[in-house]
Order: sequence, then structure tokens, then C-alpha cells
Amino acid sequence: MSTNLFFVSLLIALVGPVIAITYLKPILYKVLRMLCDADGGAEFWIRCAYLLAVSGTLLLMLSFGEFNERNSVIDTVRRSLWLVLAGVFVTVAVISRNVWMQVRQWLAAKELAAHVQSARIDKPAVSAGPSAAARPA
Repeated sequence: MSTNLFFVSLLIALVGPVIAITYLKPILYKVLRMLCDADGGAEFWIRCAYLLAVSGTLLLMLSFGEFNERNSVIDTVRRSLWLVLAGVFVTVAVISRNVWMQVRQWLAAKELAAHVQSARIDKPAVSAGPSAAARPA
């Protein structure tokens, strides 16, 4: 096993997902702030995203990486990039799916509230009983 190839692969596995989540962080923070009213909720989920992405790619690298000295550096880097991109893709897909499900529920609740509000406004006033003109004297 080549120590240099091993550490280069681990470095790629660490840097790749950090770049991806850092790229998503500003918009993910806004969406999570909209969905999480708890103080610190958005920060918690972003930190979870970092941990999931990094640990997932490290697990892939340690399980399927090629660090043998008989492999060329280019082959090792190519395999490392492939594993890291696969890990980042799966992580972002899982995060996006879960966030989208929450956004859909939030939008449905907002639409329902708007519908109920407009139904209350459009509803005619109910009279308390027969009018004075209709009552016998």
C-alpha cells in the first residue's frame, strides 16, 4: 500500500464534500430557517449535512479506494474522485429530497391557510333570525 496515495485519497474525500456543502450552505440556511423555527435548528441541520457528506465519502474511500503501489497516481486519483463525487451526489440527493418534502408540506399548509382565510372572507353574514318586516304584528 502506498502511504502517499492513501493520504491523497483521504484528502480528496475530505475536501470534496466540504466544497459541495459550503456551496449549498447559503441557500440551505435560508430554506432551513424558513422550516425550523427552533433557535439553532438550521445550523444543526447544516452541520449534520457536513458530517454526512464527509463521513459518507470517507467510508466509500476506505472501502473501495485503491492505494496499491502498482496503481498509477492518475488511476488512484480518478477512482478517488469517482468515489467522492458518488458520495457527494448521494448525500446531496438525500438532503434535497428531505428538504423538498418539508417545503412541499409547508407550501401545502400555507395554501390551505390561505384558502380557509379566503373562505371566511367570502362567506355571507348569517342573520340572527327573521327580519322585523317578516314578523307578524
